[in-house]
Amino acid sequence: MGFSYDMMGEGILKEKNMKKLKQGVYSALGRIYIPEELRGRKDLILHISDTPLAIYPAIRRLIRIMKPKVIIHTGDLADHIKLEFNENLMKEFLSDARKIIRIMEFSSAQEIYLAMGNHDKVAKVKDMVSRSTLIEMGGVVKIEGYDFHLSHYYEDVITDPREYNLYGHNPEKKNHKVRTRWFLNGVSSINVIEGESGKVHELRYPWGTDSYRYRRVKSGL
Repeated sequence: MGFSYDMMGEGILKEKNMKKLKQGVYSALGRIYIPEELRGRKDLILHISDTPLAIYPAIRRLIRIMKPKVIIHTGDLADHIKLEFNENLMKEFLSDARKIIRIMEFSSAQEIYLAMGNHDKVAKVKDMVSRSTLIEMGGVVKIEGYDFHLSHYYEDVITDPREYNLYGHNPEKKNHKVRTRWFLNGVSSINVIEGESGKVHELRYPWGTDSYRYRRVKSGL
């Protein structure tokens, strides 16, 4: 019996290591690895954040294959454009933000939530969306029976924590769990939640995503 448990433990460890290896290889190739257990599910909630133009193709492929039921973006739709500091880049922002919005809205997702970031122009985004729900200052929504607190900022969600607290903006605020409450940062990983079980999966962004976001050092945090 002990031997069989040891063999089982080794098998689980090998599977985890193989998954990490695959995530690393896909990331290096500019893609996002989708574990087999997520393929074909009908209850997935996808969380992304702070998305630069360079990873839009990988996000499009992820959404096309995964077919999430719900998509949540916690702000900075075109994170390579620091609009808060230079509004002369408005034309570029509108062009690129429209691209990621189309990727999400042209998908099969039943619900799409966009929590606006400091580099988003809320009034302009309102004009671009057709079926997304905009959340300007953070808010709580009910998804698959769970309460989700959505904001661009970690500081917002910790003031009124719910079952799932989703945010972006600051890469230092890593994913963690406090008792029964999840705090998920869409900057450090792509987060996928199973609607039926509530299980959380962390997927790796394509290699170089942070460089495209921050140009090595992000200003304005």
